[in-house]
Amino acid sequence: MKTDFAAHNGSEPANPASVGQRENRQAIADRMEALAIELRSLSDDEMQTVPTEGTLFALARKIYSARRKVDEIFGVPGFSVSPAWDILLDLYQAKNMGKEISVTSACIGAACPPTTALRWLQALESLQLVKRQQDHEDKRRSMVKLTEGGKVKVVNALALHL
Repeated sequence: MKTDFAAHNGSEPANPASVGQRENRQAIADRMEALAIELRSLSDDEMQTVPTEGTLFALARKIYSARRKVDEIFGVPGFSVSPAWDILLDLYQAKNMGKEISVTSACIGAACPPTTALRWLQALESLQLVKRQQDHEDKRRSMVKLTEGGKVKVVNALALHL
């Protein structure tokens, strides 16, 4: 008796499958097809993988190392975990989206008390990483943006995380 494979191939298989094995193979094939259909229906968010312990360890080392190097780039120990870094990241994003950020918005983006954020903004200005300008539309408001030097340092610091 020839199996389906043998009929297509024109040769006898070395070990013909028993009826039970064929049913088991068919059940596996049916399940695989159902899984393939289910996988195709999942969104990208649902397809996120669970990282291994090794991946998490490597990421932790990279983040730790990158933070120390970010501190070196800006010349301020602890800079990478300060509100100043959050402010620069916020301003960098705004620059790339073509948006302007007010001093008030920059303080909110720093995720700290407003007085602390204002002190950090002053420090960033003294380091010539950001500059304030009067809002052209509302003279009561000041806008803050990255300087070219500030942008270069942010880009260098971000590259450490890749």
